Amino acid sequence: MTSSSVRRLWTLVVAACAGCGIAAPEIDTAGRCNLGTVPLLIEQGVPVRGSPASVCQAYASILTDYRDTFVEWWGPVALHEEDWTVRVRAGAAVDAAGHTGITYHYSRVVDVAEGALETFPHELRHVQLGRGSDDHHGWCSNFAPWEEEVLGVNERDYLGCQL
Repeated sequence: MTSSSVRRLWTLVVAACAGCGIAAPEIDTAGRCNLGTVPLLIEQGVPVRGSPASVCQAYASILTDYRDTFVEWWGPVALHEEDWTVRVRAGAAVDAAGHTGITYHYSRVVDVAEGALETFPHELRHVQLGRGSDDHHGWCSNFAPWEEEVLGVNERDYLGCQL
């Protein structure tokens, strides 16, 4: 195996385990509101211009647009029905490994970094597909092209896609 293959394999292993069976970490909450009927929490440290409630509503509006775009193509996501919580996390990443989003199936929590809201549809796909989706199997042929075309997000390297 080449060193790039080993790195790619390690990345996939880490990504596959990112949210499976692991409880979402506790966060200090600066604001809360709803994303439709789903609880949305804003982590302390996310810049607040105005009241925490208005900042939360601004994030809810953006995430609603991403969710609606996702649903148009991929169908409904049972966030409300399955008691999920969405959290906007402070910083460029939501964990020490540098992920911009993580779906914690065990805790029913979706974390998205404040500066990477465009990755929310990726996490919605994980919610929709369930725990077995943590390995991203099949995403290179269908989800990655959609992300590029519709969202302008290129995750092919992260997903291990060959061009």
